[in-house]
Amino acid sequence: MASLVLFAATASAQTYVGSFKVNDGPDWNLPTTPVYSALEAAALLFGGAPTDYAVSIDPSTTNPATITHTAHYDGWGETCSIQAETERVDQDPVGYQLPGGTGSARSAYVSDHGCDGVNYVWRIKAAVPPTPVPTLGVFGLMSLGALIGVLGFRRTRKSV
Repeated sequence: MASLVLFAATASAQTYVGSFKVNDGPDWNLPTTPVYSALEAAALLFGGAPTDYAVSIDPSTTNPATITHTAHYDGWGETCSIQAETERVDQDPVGYQLPGGTGSARSAYVSDHGCDGVNYVWRIKAAVPPTPVPTLGVFGLMSLGALIGVLGFRRTRKSV
């Protein structure tokens, strides 16, 4: 018996949803100021989970091929820099202000040194949901085998 396997493809699409400046984040000098990766900031601002997004420093908002997966960041005692969209430095204790000291915190969404770098946010989503492929399953295959067996047995008896 031959079997046919069908595969349903899932295509992905990226949709530009907006942007944010690093300096638009919460003020750095509060002990409760959180540290955000660019993906975490995107989820905070546009909803969903960090895995729903891609971030870019390229200002093109019409061509997903320009997504850089990098973002502008500000760091404690550092100048503005470009890092991976997943970058996140938050040494204990937790919070941008604490423990303090050069390189102890780095965030894509914090008001600290006036870092006006713009991060462009793209939502990643499945354009075509997977399509379930109906199958016979074990019970169906057993039933089909039994039916073929019965039909084969009847044909054998008639020819004798």
